[in-house]
Amino acid sequence: MSTLNIPKKRIYKYDNVKALLILLVVIGHMTTDYVSDQGTVRWITLWIYSFHMPAFIFISGLMHKRYISEEKAAKGIRGETRLRWDKVWGFFFCAYGLKIFLQVTRTMMGQNPNWHWIAEPGIPWYLFVMAEYELLFYFTRKIDDKVKPWIVILVAFAASAVVGYFPIIGDTFCLSRMINFLPIYAIGYYMDMKSALNWFSNKWAACAGGVVVIISILVCKFSSWGMYGWRKWFTGRRSYEFLEDFFKNAVQNGWWIRILVWLVALILTFAIVAVIPDKDLGFITTVGARTIQVYFWHRPVCYLLREPLRFFPKLVMMFGGTYDHALVGPTPGHAFGGSSSAIIFALIVYFAVAIAMTAFFSLKIFEHPTKELMALGKKLTQKTG
Repeated sequence: MSTLNIPKKRIYKYDNVKALLILLVVIGHMTTDYVSDQGTVRWITLWIYSFHMPAFIFISGLMHKRYISEEKAAKGIRGETRLRWDKVWGFFFCAYGLKIFLQVTRTMMGQNPNWHWIAEPGIPWYLFVMAEYELLFYFTRKIDDKVKPWIVILVAFAASAVVGYFPIIGDTFCLSRMINFLPIYAIGYYMDMKSALNWFSNKWAACAGGVVVIISILVCKFSSWGMYGWRKWFTGRRSYEFLEDFFKNAVQNGWWIRILVWLVALILTFAIVAVIPDKDLGFITTVGARTIQVYFWHRPVCYLLREPLRFFPKLVMMFGGTYDHALVGPTPGHAFGGSSSAIIFALIVYFAVAIAMTAFFSLKIFEHPTKELMALGKKLTQKTG
């Protein structure tokens, strides 16, 4: 099967959004280890997790539909497009490559590698899900002329609401996350690219989006101790049975809570996209075009900063705070001590490291091995096609 060489013009807004999102991914993975120990870390992490991966999924859906339009334009036809096996295999190869990379890193650090061939609880899940969406939405195109998009989106919401009642699905091929995030991807997939860009670039949308972002930050800031458990809903991984331990009547009310959570995530996603400028921001825009390589490389460094370096606690102590590692446990706020300014200064440095890490891993040299793994999918497709 041959591959099309279709020239693409980058859409700066979406690259800029992805640059912000991949930075938030890095920050989220750096702060997650300390959410039970410090309130400021807690609300920032809650805010990040309330939209950053749903937003990535939404943008991925938009980009999927864009490719279909470009392929049809290149062919000069209205007929159906081919299944992009190169993308399917490329994402699978990247997912397993990242799994191996993380397992080797854990082993070298003396941690339990915890390898599973067909189950993935960690960050490779996103790559597995992208491969699965490539497959799934190829087959939905078979019914595009017969079924209205809103019906598909409603079915996706229903599937997302129901999957939580089946704990057995879980992390096997990341199916729980794939089904849970399905309505987010479907909305992006069926949204008209030109109309979406025009709407997101409207100044009134930007103003409204700014208000929504500020409100969301304030809500997380002043409600983090009571609301942090909601982060578990935004991961898309947990069954209602699991969530019952944290939320009373989660099994009984899970279906409508799931829908509510995704509506909140969508509102925040639209708000974030609306406030991001649609112009070339230089290196920031370049980072947005290279998010997969940052996603691939950053996690082992996060492991290193946590153990053995214990980088954040050392920053807190450097600025006059205290940290007792022996007290780490389920009781919130007990491990860190001292003035709140020590935490703030430590977070500023910590986030500066996250920004530097994101910028560093977006350099062209770090396009390996994801470039080769995606290319391997293309080669396999050519040989079998």
